[in-house]
Amino acid sequence: MTFSFQPIVPAIPAFRPDGTLFSPQFDDVYASAAGTLAETRHVFLQGNGLPERWRNRRRFTVIETGFGAGLNFLATWQAWRETAPGQARLHFVSVEKHPFARADLAGIHARFPELGAMSGQLLARYPLLLPGFHRLHLEHGRVTLTLVFGEAAAMLNQLDASADAFYLDGFAPARNPQMWSEVVFAELARLAAPGATVATYSVAAAVRQGLAKAGFAVEKREGFAGKREMLAGRFAGQASVSESRTDKRAVVIGAGLAGSACAQRLAERGWTVEIIERNAAAAQEASGNPAGLVRPVFSLDWNTHSRFTSAAFLYALRHHAALANAGGTLIQGTGGVLQLARDENHLGKLQRILEQFALPPELAQLMGTRQAAELAGAPVAGPGCWFPEAAWVKPESICRANLDFASARTRSLFQSDAAALRRGGREWEILDGSGMMLARAPVVILANAHSAGRFSQAAGLPLRPVRGQVSLLPEREGVELRIAVCREGYMTPARDGVHCLGASFNEGMLEDSSRVEDHAANLRRLERMLPGFGTGVAPESLDGRVAFRAMSVDRLPLLGELPSEPGLYACLALASRGMTWAALAGEIVASRVEGDPMPVERDLLAALAVGRFAARREAKNRRLGDSVIK
Repeated sequence: MTFSFQPIVPAIPAFRPDGTLFSPQFDDVYASAAGTLAETRHVFLQGNGLPERWRNRRRFTVIETGFGAGLNFLATWQAWRETAPGQARLHFVSVEKHPFARADLAGIHARFPELGAMSGQLLARYPLLLPGFHRLHLEHGRVTLTLVFGEAAAMLNQLDASADAFYLDGFAPARNPQMWSEVVFAELARLAAPGATVATYSVAAAVRQGLAKAGFAVEKREGFAGKREMLAGRFAGQASVSESRTDKRAVVIGAGLAGSACAQRLAERGWTVEIIERNAAAAQEASGNPAGLVRPVFSLDWNTHSRFTSAAFLYALRHHAALANAGGTLIQGTGGVLQLARDENHLGKLQRILEQFALPPELAQLMGTRQAAELAGAPVAGPGCWFPEAAWVKPESICRANLDFASARTRSLFQSDAAALRRGGREWEILDGSGMMLARAPVVILANAHSAGRFSQAAGLPLRPVRGQVSLLPEREGVELRIAVCREGYMTPARDGVHCLGASFNEGMLEDSSRVEDHAANLRRLERMLPGFGTGVAPESLDGRVAFRAMSVDRLPLLGELPSEPGLYACLALASRGMTWAALAGEIVASRVEGDPMPVERDLLAALAVGRFAARREAKNRRLGDSVIK
């Protein structure tokens, strides 16, 4: 099954006279009137042998069908807090077709004050109601909730995970048969780790038979309160207690946005990371630009680029908030980002996108020319789309915050130029130009943009450098810009007396000094965004900065393990979207290294995989071979 964008229809909260949460849509209750949390603990925790089964585990994964009001999750989190080993990590993945809006969820949770502290963390990170995967990190990284909004069978099919326990908590089979189909049971079997357990309140024959056919040995047990029976079962195989890596050492090559994100995401998982950087400090190359935009990108066909960028944008917002909460200082602007339409056709396309996908106003709003000018604080070239949560950010501040967050578990080797990689037993050795070993570890992550091509193991990756030049426009008296504006280029509000205007995009050009003609081109972009803003500014008077970004041939990043190179990973080709992509890219790579549930859909992972180009060539050759035979 491939991912299909279907706008989310939120659940409508309703309560019966006895206070039981009720669904008018499915004409069924969310939990027993005899006690919601007591039922959760009896059916799902005890039914899966919890908390006993996780007491000796470093990681435990629960997959749930039917997030509802999140009370099963909160009760599980509470039990984890009280009984799990201190360094253990809980992954909870929950699929929900009709999630509650945040305000409704807050009202429901208010009825359970004993869960208040955990509910507060969840509500602070609760995502917009958009289809797909939403990863939330809680309890200082000890608990990870992956909310998957969409139809159960399709979304389970998109999940890459290995479950230790399943909570089957959809509405009753008679009310919502799609949640209990053979397709769903087959997906549960695909996702089950050896010895995985399953529990549900339902003992319907179709449920028993469906689970048994999928490979689960099930039995009836005593139900909760007035319900006589419930169902519990176990998947074939023997559960393992040494499910995650014990040697958690990694080397990250590159200390820009990609490298710092990978280091931070691994450090939060308990890894020790050495960062090798050829410059004297972090963020000295493309990540050293004065400013860049963190914003979503949409398309009418919701293509791969749009899907990844939108998911990455929402993850980046949560990631940056977590860095700030941990004491990191991000240099960024507030008020959102204004994207101006290129012409009437583009404006119509933006409007159709907002309508077709029912995008919430917190994410995007259409703005007329007058509204847009008032928002920007300066005359604009026309109408456009405002992204209220988007921002301009100084990328170096993100890199610094990532590394500060991870400082207890990282060591940075600056002015150290990694020139070669060599496999030594179960470890990789990183060598400098003279052959001296800089570091060694079982895991190495290449996060050094187009320079990754210097290593023989990565020489075949389709990376190409793209030259970008930004112009630094001095702030002018009486001319103000309140928020960042973009069209073909972008312009940020002044900081320290200077606006950042950019950026050129030149493939194949390797000149590293500023060019007057690129300043002139940037000023032309400015005029098409903010008419008159740059009047009287001579291009030859401007300072600027040149950086080289790495781009793949399909303009998507390269994320994951290199084919035939165990332990060697890539976080490359973030191109001009590094500000938006880096945090989720780092989470994808760290999840793959650790063996965690993946934070995005399987078909999206395939589109970002390092080996995708070789796989496409092989598929093409097979098709050609078949045609010759025929």
